[in-house]
Amino acid sequence: MSELESQIGSPAARIRYPDAKLFKSIVDSLAEIVEEASFTITKDGVKVVGLDPAKVAYIEATIPYSSFLEYELSQDSVVMGANLSLLSRALVETKKGNSVEFRVTQSQVLIKVEGQAKRTYLLPNIEVSLEMPEMKLDHDVDVRIMADPFRRAIEDAGEFSNTVEFEATDTYFAVRASGGRRAEAKFLSGSGSLISLEVKSPARATYDYSYLDKVLSLAKVAEQVEVMFKTDSPVELRFDSATFSVRYILAPYAAGAETPGEGGGGRRGRATRRKEAEESEGTESEEGGEESEESPEG
Repeated sequence: MSELESQIGSPAARIRYPDAKLFKSIVDSLAEIVEEASFTITKDGVKVVGLDPAKVAYIEATIPYSSFLEYELSQDSVVMGANLSLLSRALVETKKGNSVEFRVTQSQVLIKVEGQAKRTYLLPNIEVSLEMPEMKLDHDVDVRIMADPFRRAIEDAGEFSNTVEFEATDTYFAVRASGGRRAEAKFLSGSGSLISLEVKSPARATYDYSYLDKVLSLAKVAEQVEVMFKTDSPVELRFDSATFSVRYILAPYAAGAETPGEGGGGRRGRATRRKEAEESEGTESEEGGEESEESPEG
């Protein structure tokens, strides 16, 4: 037993997740929206929610009980409050296959990361005050799409505009740079990338690229994304994998609103991601059944 372990005493909850790197991806997406968050641990699993200060974006992550290697609770519900920046730093050097364990008491959280070296951190269990609105939305469009093509379509649109337009009809789902429409990815019904397309009524809506960009890292670890929206209304994104689910709701872009990174400020991050992608998976940008158009000249 390490010195830090001896300081925490008997925990109210002890859970161990098999993939610390994946857990960090979820934490980093949360950290883009809020500074602090409460993880609620019950017999069913772990759930955490966050609402950004501007009340533009809502995020909800769920990790089912079955995804954990070990799961011990001494009471029905245990709350783990954390500063997300500190929590992310504790997981910063994790690799795929490293497990992470959390031991939670009323005042402290012990984090153990097991890889080539065993690293231990002791953080305060903070109280996070958060009043969450009820998030029930009505949608006209429900799209299920492979995560990686969706991520690349958003990044392409963000190369040319600070706002991204979604459009869906009975035959296609399109992601394009708003305004001059200098970049477009159109996923046709029946294509390999588009898993399903349900349209009650054709819809079109525009969203702030910087807010979409906050959760794009999840598309690298999720298997598919569900995109639900209707004309000029919030979009609901669900990132699903075998071991976690993240729900992200984003309000539509309001014309005339001040956009973070105005004037192409989002391009630097996207260019860095493109370079990383080229190094790891090549530069091909088209999927079977997907039409991709780019015209920098507009």
